[in-house]
Amino acid sequence: MRRETVRKIFRYLLIALVILNLAFIFYQSILPREVSAEQSETVGGILEQIFPPDTETGKFVLSNIRKIAHFTEFFSLGIWVALYFVFFVEKKKYHPFVFPTALLIALFDETVQIFSGRGPMISDVWIDFFGFSTSAVIIYTVYYITYIIRNKSK
Repeated sequence: MRRETVRKIFRYLLIALVILNLAFIFYQSILPREVSAEQSETVGGILEQIFPPDTETGKFVLSNIRKIAHFTEFFSLGIWVALYFVFFVEKKKYHPFVFPTALLIALFDETVQIFSGRGPMISDVWIDFFGFSTSAVIIYTVYYITYIIRNKSK
């Protein structure tokens, strides 16, 4: 396959992953409180087998399932968005807009929960933003280190 074809496939794959990730996030937010609680219990049952509830780690994980889910959903979104920007947004001046956009998405996500009968929490907005920012900073750091190493060797 030619390089430009692979690049085009990768671009569309990243766009699809961003859209699917956002759809998953918003779908989870529109679920009624009872359904969301049931999902948390199911995931908790699975996690109990990995993290025994009588350990410190198990206690932490099992008591923070929802917060970890928020972080993880936005962590994965940050990966896809940052990769898209690194590889396909040529004007670097647009890169700083990634983080405020993530904050707006987190705010919108919590707003959606109002309509599903679940209360929005500002702490969840910050957890979402921190999850997104963590992965995006990792992607950008790896990119810039690679960029510096490549340019030093030239």
